Amino acid sequence: MIIKVMARLKQILIGCLATIVILFLALKVTKNGDERIAWNSRGLLRGEPSGERTDYLSVWNETLPGSGSGAGYSAIGTAAAFSEDYSTPSTEQDFIEKMSSIKVSVTVPSVGKYMQRLDPNITRYQENLLGIYRERKTLISKTCRKYGLGRFGHEQIQKGLEEQATYLQEMESLHPSPVQNSLMWEQKWHMLYCWVHKVASSTWSQLFFNLHGKKVPVSRLHEAAQYFHPQKNQVSPAVTNSLVFTFVRHPFERLVSAYRDKFEFAKKYSYVYSLYAGKILGINKLKERLHIKDSKSMSVLHGQRPTFVQFVDYLLGEEVQNYNDHWVPYWLHCHLCEMEYDIIGKMDTWAQDAQFITDVTGLSTTNVTLTWTNRRSNQSSNVVALQYFSQLDRATTVKLYNIYRIDFEMFGYSVQPYLDLFKSAP
Repeated sequence: MIIKVMARLKQILIGCLATIVILFLALKVTKNGDERIAWNSRGLLRGEPSGERTDYLSVWNETLPGSGSGAGYSAIGTAAAFSEDYSTPSTEQDFIEKMSSIKVSVTVPSVGKYMQRLDPNITRYQENLLGIYRERKTLISKTCRKYGLGRFGHEQIQKGLEEQATYLQEMESLHPSPVQNSLMWEQKWHMLYCWVHKVASSTWSQLFFNLHGKKVPVSRLHEAAQYFHPQKNQVSPAVTNSLVFTFVRHPFERLVSAYRDKFEFAKKYSYVYSLYAGKILGINKLKERLHIKDSKSMSVLHGQRPTFVQFVDYLLGEEVQNYNDHWVPYWLHCHLCEMEYDIIGKMDTWAQDAQFITDVTGLSTTNVTLTWTNRRSNQSSNVVALQYFSQLDRATTVKLYNIYRIDFEMFGYSVQPYLDLFKSAP
């Protein structure tokens, strides 16, 4: 009897050990296989995302305590991240190892294996792009630090900039929209995108819908902002486990694009036109002064369209916290001084930036294509913008520049071509 019991216990023990071995091997395959989450670090080339040395945790980790521990670096990173060497890799393999720190999709092979299949010239090209993105991020953190904005609020302001810094800090504190309202999260492909109207946001919205198998007409692509935005308590893990990116363009080109799309060529019954045309034309104030509730003769549906000059006058007279999403400054809308971005794309370099994002997320292995969906004409956007700004005067242009100054400084855009329009003016 005892022998039978011992034999039975031996069988059970062997079965348990076999189960443990199988589970161990399964976990190892999941960890080391092609379909894995390779979030070793949020930094580009293992560097802290902003290019700045920081010893504090991301403000987003305050919403979910411990979200940055045990699962890679925090959203901003630590000073330890700067122990890595930014020098040019001596071999392709060195570069592949550095590239492996970039987050990739769980649905495709890790970046290291992916890059091994690329031509050496392509890997050097990718390396150069990483240097560009690092420079862009460094410029952002430098600007935030300069004016004591966001997580740099504790910084000492340079003498002579105190008044301007106070103005910008107040502007930031009054901005009403929380960060989650500006983000779109594609969890499966590990993409966290800050949508910016008039900067190819329709293109990315269409992509997000396509990835979910949804066909949405162009007129409803703006609904992606509501459909894909993360909840407040999801922001921290989304930032930690995603490629965080946005796209920008010259601030004045974006303003002209917004004016043309929403007022010059829009249907008068469209949402933005009907909501803001009366304010821009001064009809709303006139109705209030004359105590007129409604009048067809004073309706924006029957009246003249706002001119670009009137649109700019409206922007100068309105509080920035009341700006519509189509013309609110980038730095406020995307909370660029509060959270870290991995990639800052520009419309100037749309093709290479969009390609880089699809490469590191794995989307390039699918049949996904990215085109600028809402582009209105083939004419150079800076030429068009200069034509519209020629209707203004220098003083008005400078006032408008001061509102969007941070966007200019953050992304290295120049206002000089617009000021040069008035060189011959008295």
